[in-house]
Amino acid sequence: MHPKIRWAGLATEQGDVIFVQMRPGVESYSPEDADRSFMQLGPLLLTAVCERLAPWAGPLETVVSTYEKVIMLVTRLDKRYLAVTLARDDADAVQELFPKLMQLASQQG
Repeated sequence: MHPKIRWAGLATEQGDVIFVQMRPGVESYSPEDADRSFMQLGPLLLTAVCERLAPWAGPLETVVSTYEKVIMLVTRLDKRYLAVTLARDDADAVQELFPKLMQLASQQG
């Protein structure tokens, strides 16, 4: 999807993790079991909280979390959740990713 994505995870609405994967050659900041644990419930909780404003703000597209080392984007794809991270130094790539995520979401839904 984009060469600056460090990590990606995909899970179902029920919290079944389809995959969590680092880009080859990129060192992870967290252990894989922590990534899996996050994907089981994290995207569901983040999007559920943010969707509470949808009646007034419009449909939720993407949740962005900024950490010291990475930026994480979480979006819903039909009945699944996609999460991706980029290095903080690659923040400019977030604007490039938004349209790609929206296109992918519209193809799924």
